[in-house]
Amino acid sequence: MFTAFKERDLIIHGNPMRGLVSLAGPAVASSLFMVIFEIIDMYWVGRLGEKPVAALSAASFLVWMIRALSQTVGVGALALISRRTGENDTAGVQKTILGAVSAACLFSFFILSIFIPFSSRLFCFLNLEAPVAHMASVYTLVFLSGLPFVCLMVTGEHLIRGLGNTRLPMMITGFSLLLNAALDPLFIFHFGLGLAGAAVATVIAQITGCILMLSALTVLFPPLKNARLPADRIWFKHSFLRMTRIGIPVSFGGAAFSAIYLVLTGIISLFGNAPLAALGIGHRLEAFPFFVTTGLSQATAAMVGQNLGANLPHRARRSVQLSLSSGVILLLAVSILFFFMPGLLFRFFIDSPDVIAHGSRYIRIIAVFEIFMALEVILGGAFSGAGETLSPFLIIFLFTFLRIPLACIFGVVLDLGVDAVWWSISGTTFLKGTALFILFRRGQWLRKKI
Repeated sequence: MFTAFKERDLIIHGNPMRGLVSLAGPAVASSLFMVIFEIIDMYWVGRLGEKPVAALSAASFLVWMIRALSQTVGVGALALISRRTGENDTAGVQKTILGAVSAACLFSFFILSIFIPFSSRLFCFLNLEAPVAHMASVYTLVFLSGLPFVCLMVTGEHLIRGLGNTRLPMMITGFSLLLNAALDPLFIFHFGLGLAGAAVATVIAQITGCILMLSALTVLFPPLKNARLPADRIWFKHSFLRMTRIGIPVSFGGAAFSAIYLVLTGIISLFGNAPLAALGIGHRLEAFPFFVTTGLSQATAAMVGQNLGANLPHRARRSVQLSLSSGVILLLAVSILFFFMPGLLFRFFIDSPDVIAHGSRYIRIIAVFEIFMALEVILGGAFSGAGETLSPFLIIFLFTFLRIPLACIFGVVLDLGVDAVWWSISGTTFLKGTALFILFRRGQWLRKKI
């Protein structure tokens, strides 16, 4: 038995809670590394002042959009490889890996062709001050220079998780982020690159992570060492289309989320740099519950895919229920922390009284419906693992888009201030979580064929 299949018996035959803990533990740890990186990144940039923080806040939404699109192939690959693993189909696993890596390379250049000419102009239309817009543009262009490595690293990570191994991605992600954190002060301050230095450090870390992730795939699945791409173009086209058909709703949903936040950035900037900086720091604080539930989501996707592949839909449903319970409990604790200690959390990043005041109100409002983010993220993983991605995308897109008219009407037209924007974000989180839970209860995702 290949190393890649060692987790299969636990996932499809063992105790579901034990399987969830085995997969979710490293996945959550890997996600927490991302939180720590976001915090360290903002910490160093925060030493540069309010304008670089505002620039990073604005650039982050475009970078998250690009990162979301880079997951297109990976999401589809995870759904396919987990099914093939559940079916114990060795040849199918190898074809999925080869197709995914090839498709990731192709898709990365497609993304570059769109964003390189587009990104430099975007920030000029967001009501940002000229120095802030320039810093945000430079940061984004440097990040784009490493995009092919981002796509390959993300795809490799999804493939490994689909095989049921979350420990290797955890270790590789942890090492990459540790390298990034170590390089941040070197490029930001020692070489005097400022905010652009943070982007350079990120690119170097991503190249390293990509090499390690692809090497790990050959360790888990040794036949890859001598594998060659089939000459059959029809096979490649079919493989590429299946992966992108599954992955596009998820990745475009994430991209739409970021695009909507870019519009919200323009609205929030009407109230000044302080609320914009508060949003950027607030998002890094929110990264903790988001990435924890993302870890649970990744584990859930693998368990759902493998159990459906083994024709065990009852175990797939039970895995989701256990993951949801864990996520809600964790986010309830975070909500309490956000609501009662917001000022203390913000003072770690910045000493501006205006930013701290705006940020404290932001995360207090977000805390009200924070547990519904667990429903949104974890159920999103469950549906992705099943290959059912279109309906969740429509729900998430609709209610996330609703934030724009709500923010305009209540924040600007009715002149209720930036707090009305915060409430539009929090309220639509409640709507998304509720709608996805209804979709989960209907159970159609259990019968999805891929």
